[in-house]
Amino acid sequence: MKSLNRLLQLSLVITIGLLSLNANALETKDRVAIITGSSYGLGYELALLARDEGMKLVLVDMRAGPSQALADQIQKDGGEAIVVEADLANASERPQIIERAMEAFGRIDYLFNNAGYAYLSTLQDMTLEEAHHNFEVNYWAYADLAQRVVGPMREVGGGAIVNTASILGVRPSPPGYGHYGATKHALLGLFQSVAKELEADNIKVIIAAPAGMKTNIGKHAQGPAVNPNADMSQDWEDPAIAAKDIFNALDSDEIVIYPGYIGRQMQGQ
Repeated sequence: MKSLNRLLQLSLVITIGLLSLNANALETKDRVAIITGSSYGLGYELALLARDEGMKLVLVDMRAGPSQALADQIQKDGGEAIVVEADLANASERPQIIERAMEAFGRIDYLFNNAGYAYLSTLQDMTLEEAHHNFEVNYWAYADLAQRVVGPMREVGGGAIVNTASILGVRPSPPGYGHYGATKHALLGLFQSVAKELEADNIKVIIAAPAGMKTNIGKHAQGPAVNPNADMSQDWEDPAIAAKDIFNALDSDEIVIYPGYIGRQMQGQ
C-alpha cells in the first residue's frame, strides 16, 4: 500500500510538472500577437520584441512593405508571421484582421493597437471629414479591434490589449495638435473603463502614453497645419526604448503607463 501511495504521489508530481512545462511552452512560443502600424516606428519595434519572445505575429499596416519584409525574415528564421494589409479608417477592412489571425493560428493572446497618424489643424481651419478620418484610425479602430478580440481571448483564458496613446492624451496639446490630442484623450477615457470591465476575464488592458519618438509621424501627418520642411520627430527619442517599457509593463498592474525616458521622468524613476 505504501508503494502504491508513493507511486501515485510520484505520478501526481510528474503530471503537475508536465502541465507546468506546457504552460511555460505556451508563454514562450505559442502566443499570438496582433500589432497594427507594424511597418514603422513604435509598431515595428514592438514587432521585433514580440519576435524575440517567440510569438506568432499578425502584422497589420496600410503600407505593408516593411511588415512583409519582417514577416519573410521571421519565416526564414523558423518563426511564424503573417501580414494583413488594411486601411484602419475603413471599418469594413477591420474584421479581416481577426479572421486572418484565427485562420492562421487559432488563437489571439495580444492585441497591440498602435496604428495612428496626426491630423494637424486649428479648429478654425479643420474640415469635419478629415477630423472624422483621424478619429476612425486613432480611436474607433482601436475600440473595434479590442471588441473583436475579447471573444478569442476569453476562449484561451485571457490576454492583453495594449493601446498606444500619447503624452498629449494627458497633457494639453500645442496649437494645431488639438484633434490628434483629442483622439488620444478619447483612448484614455475608453480603455481605463474597459480595463475594469475585462478584469474578470483575465484580459489586461494597458494605455501607453509615450512622449515624442523618432517615427514617421511627421512624414505621414496630414492637415493644413503640416509643415513639410519641419520634422521635429528626428530630435525625439528612439521608439525602441518605449517599446521595451511597454513589454515590461505586461507583467505589471499598471493601466496607464508612460514609456520612454520622458515618461520615466514623469513618474520619478
